[in-house]
This record gives sequence, structure tokens and C-alpha cells, in this order.
Amino acid sequence: MPSAVADSDVILCCTSAAEPLFDGSLVRDGACVVAIGSHEPDRRELDSALMGRSRVVVEDVATALREAGDVMMAIKEGALSTSDLVAIRQVVRGDVQRAADRPNVFKTVGMSWQDLVIAKAAAEGQYP
Repeated sequence: MPSAVADSDVILCCTSAAEPLFDGSLVRDGACVVAIGSHEPDRRELDSALMGRSRVVVEDVATALREAGDVMMAIKEGALSTSDLVAIRQVVRGDVQRAADRPNVFKTVGMSWQDLVIAKAAAEGQYP
């Protein structure tokens, strides 16, 4: 698995893991890691080293600080700070761009309102 991580442009983590799935130092700059699995304060798919060296995008900062173990543990361990977190709205608005000089992490805790927005848009033919 180490070579698969190191060679990937996109890595999707969709588990209920309590411990990191891989060594975050293997993720190359510019790669995108999407962590949509573990969403409890004491569980994480990504290690603090990866979180600390990445552009970390979350749905909502307050929610991530309450529910995203990947974020909470990295902050507790001193690898990440609250001010490092980027809200997804900043990316959507174009205020923040994808990083090429470090990994990009999107940590989601599965906010149900987002599912409803996508479902509504799809039902109305606005989303392919």
C-alpha cells in the first residue's frame, strides 16, 4: 500500500477507522486526500503529520472542532491550529485555491443538509 499512496493524485478514505490508515508522509505535494469516514472526536483516518503539512478544508470549522477526530487530534498534538482550517465555502467562492506545494485534505463529517441540497439540485435537473 505505501506505493499506492505515494503514487496517487487522489486518495479517498471512507472507513470508520480509529487509527490512521497510512503513513501521511507518503502523500505527495499537490495530491488530494478526502477523508469522509471517521467522524467522531476519538477516531481518525489521517495522521497528525499529514494534517499539519496540508491545506485542510472542512465543511464548517465549528463542526470540525466538535466532531472531526482527524482535525481535533492533530490540533491537540500541536500539528495543526484552528487558524489553519479552511471552510469549504472559501474554496467554492474562489477565495482559496488548491495547494500545489503541499497535500490538500478535505475532511468531512457528513453534514446532512449538504446531501439535501445536492439531492434537490439533482431532482430539479441542476446537477448531473
